[in-house]
Amino acid sequence: MESKTVTEVAGKLYWIQLQCLNTDGPWQVLPVGKPVLGYLKEKFQVEPAIVAWPLITADKGGLASVLQEYGYEVEHQGNSAFECHNHYVVRKPNPETVEFRAPLLIVGALRGRQKEALGLEKKLYFHDRFIVETGEEYTGQIVSEKETQEAKETIEVAHSEWKRRLQECFKDLFFQKSLDFGISAVMDVGGETGFEMEDIPSHFLELGRRLLYYSRDSRQNLSSTYQLVLLNTSRTQDHSIVYIKVPEKFRGLVIGKDGVNIKAISEKLQCTISLKESPRAKKNSA
Repeated sequence: MESKTVTEVAGKLYWIQLQCLNTDGPWQVLPVGKPVLGYLKEKFQVEPAIVAWPLITADKGGLASVLQEYGYEVEHQGNSAFECHNHYVVRKPNPETVEFRAPLLIVGALRGRQKEALGLEKKLYFHDRFIVETGEEYTGQIVSEKETQEAKETIEVAHSEWKRRLQECFKDLFFQKSLDFGISAVMDVGGETGFEMEDIPSHFLELGRRLLYYSRDSRQNLSSTYQLVLLNTSRTQDHSIVYIKVPEKFRGLVIGKDGVNIKAISEKLQCTISLKESPRAKKNSA
């Protein structure tokens, strides 16, 4: 069996295909797609193992920036107008590689002349799952599984770090918007605000919400935008009465019909929630 060598296939799949045949030059080696793995398992009686660099969606620019701080390269791929349909390849510079050997195959996607040269029907297209065995073998270096697994674990760590930074940013903005020294505030969440419900720190209690914009769009992975009245419960501890100050248009939302909402919140926190002006504020104004 003749052996072919390709110097760099880091981040590809273990099982290799020849997807583009150049009749005037060398074969081009590309990674095999998932639809082919079942065939390879049946044909060669082995379990196809995937070793590929992990991907993150391209709308997660913050996560990508943290990964770059950790020393990883992030390569943008895709040309969709919606970044949530594109992705970043998360790759480690100068990864450890291992020796690898595998059969060379042609899997779909040949030009008309190339199909004719192989005796295939010209009407076959890229999505047609035909496979031609070349009788040749690929040999070369491929990135080790340890490196790709480490990249996946680093993404989890980076995701936690990015979430922590988002929450810190959220808390800073909360205090800027608060009218009562960081006890409560009205915050916009969802849509293109940069914050989602899961980014709200756990010690913020929702007192009420109002739909601001119906910005929900599955094509862009956008949610609707809400205005939330939030209470910072870390500032309510050891207080029998908590005075909050919210804009007039949100007072009814916080109180609820016949006061049912504010009563429920008071019972949950085991203190009285009051929308009256606090004695401290009166004293300062005087």
